[in-house]
Amino acid sequence: MSPITRSPRLRTVGAPLTAALAAGALVAGLGALAAAPAGATTFGPELVVNGTFESGVTGWRTNNATEQKLAWTTATAYAGKGAAVLTRAAKTTGSIVLNDQTNSVTSVPADGQYHATAAVRTSGAALTGQLRIREVLGGAVTTHATSFSATSAWQVVELDFTAKAGASLDLNVFSLTAPANATLTVDAVSLTHVDPRPTLTNGSLYSERGIPEDGVLFGAAVGGNTDPAAFEQQVHGTLGVRRTYWNGTTVAKAVETARGDLAVGRVPWLSFKLPYSWSEMAAGKGDAWTRDLVAQLDALEGPVWLAFHHEPEGDGDITQWVAMQRHLAPLVRGGSDNVAMTVVLTGWHQLYGAAQYSLENLWPGDGLIDLIGYDVYNQYGVVKNGVMSTKTTDMAKSYFQQFQAFSLKHGVAWGLGETGFTDRAAQDDPQWLARTYQQMETYGGVAMAYFNTSLNSAGSWVITTQQKADLFAAVLNTTPKLR
Repeated sequence: MSPITRSPRLRTVGAPLTAALAAGALVAGLGALAAAPAGATTFGPELVVNGTFESGVTGWRTNNATEQKLAWTTATAYAGKGAAVLTRAAKTTGSIVLNDQTNSVTSVPADGQYHATAAVRTSGAALTGQLRIREVLGGAVTTHATSFSATSAWQVVELDFTAKAGASLDLNVFSLTAPANATLTVDAVSLTHVDPRPTLTNGSLYSERGIPEDGVLFGAAVGGNTDPAAFEQQVHGTLGVRRTYWNGTTVAKAVETARGDLAVGRVPWLSFKLPYSWSEMAAGKGDAWTRDLVAQLDALEGPVWLAFHHEPEGDGDITQWVAMQRHLAPLVRGGSDNVAMTVVLTGWHQLYGAAQYSLENLWPGDGLIDLIGYDVYNQYGVVKNGVMSTKTTDMAKSYFQQFQAFSLKHGVAWGLGETGFTDRAAQDDPQWLARTYQQMETYGGVAMAYFNTSLNSAGSWVITTQQKADLFAAVLNTTPKLR
């Protein structure tokens, strides 16, 4: 997977804050945290002292008080009420420098990426200059800079760079060719550490393997691995996560499907039936198949969730299923940086079934699994042996509290790999889907995938009515997604 990179750039804005925001300009130094541009990275706390110049120029100096004057002005500002103004006081052309009085960073804690910004303008003829960071480490100086040509319109200058651990960072905004009496007005100076991890549309970080730190991805399985584009058009939004089902001979198709999902912002959640038995896979017979699958998924640009033989209860010797998961997990996690190792269970058997299917008995081991998925449905309206269930499944009380407790104990994320409600449930309790999503947020779930298919369905889960489509859309369009 290729890292996210950002290059220095210069933006011109016609008016202060409102126009700058409309144009997508990054306005730094306006609060405790700098704002993150869409699709990119997360910025740490502000490192510059008084970069907003709201009450003066404390914390700043010039390099030569005889030839350069530094003052505070309220006559113009990029944001807020004040700005710093530099004037060339000498009668000859030369430098005007805004310099942080104390280095903005005295010691970089670890090698990392940084982002600097400043808004600049001049009241006279165009004035060339630079936003510069002097990185000083052990007597050696590395200069990071980007140039600008200041005019009467405010410009936001941005600089991205990488600094070494232990270095100090000295921030300057300057011109070396200022004629006598020339001015350079500076505002919104910022320096922040950049977390290169991507964020969801709600601003939450997520791991390289796609596990959100905050928020619940919402999506669905659609038909028999049917392209969900038509369904997404019906519900007016892109699925946050898409569940699909495969076997040992459909790897190429699964990889291409995952590639297509990532291209439009869906997290692919792939479930594979295996080419060999559980015991054979546990003994290593399927290692070459597994490594090839993982290598192909690792080459994709984005996170992928992978499960082997979901809902294993009743399908064989469950101890061999656990042994298989325990054997394959290191191949998945060691062979990729973007593939999450998941296991998917029914949920009911773990809490209410035979002891052999308990969560503890089916757990492969701490540190091996990134995400547990549970396939739990609302049973209201399900007809069995001619009798319709009239009891709504209380997901929070019956499942989510226990799922959260297990996840906290073992340090693993959890979500719903499948869920659904019947047409009758949608009529009698239309808030169930939204309520269940909110309960997942409360109990720390990270994903919820609706089973929108009639395949292997015990109830009328599939979304065929406009009412159910509207209820699904109401949840989908308030939930986070990949950028």
